Amino acid sequence: MDEKRDLLDQLQQLTAELRGQFFQQLAPELPGLTAMHGRLLLMLAVKPGSTAQQLTQLLRRDKAQITRLLNDLQQAALLQRQNDPADGRRQLLVLSAQGQQLAAELKAKKRQIAGKMLVGLTTEQQAQVAQALAQMYQNLVNT
Repeated sequence: MDEKRDLLDQLQQLTAELRGQFFQQLAPELPGLTAMHGRLLLMLAVKPGSTAQQLTQLLRRDKAQITRLLNDLQQAALLQRQNDPADGRRQLLVLSAQGQQLAAELKAKKRQIAGKMLVGLTTEQQAQVAQALAQMYQNLVNT
């Protein structure tokens, strides 16, 4: 039991440190925005044309929270909403040119943080950690 608690404590500590470093690195690029805004920018760079509902499901967040964050990004001229030609009731989300540029900068910063975190781990160890984390996530989601 203590080992499981220690693992959970370690994961929480790692997550808190990652968030802290991510936000510290991104703060100059995201004036007035949060790390969660940054996550949305990165997701939309990978999945342009997503809907708010899709982002809500991917991020496992409240739709009202996602809507507020998206509104912030739109007000900052980083995001554009376009009517879905297949369903006029739905809006597709795409990054503006400024949003795309910022997302590219954030991605580079994210790679720097990941590189720092993974120093000393072999490629095999990194794959094992990734596999174990994916399995732990699935265990929680599937219960």
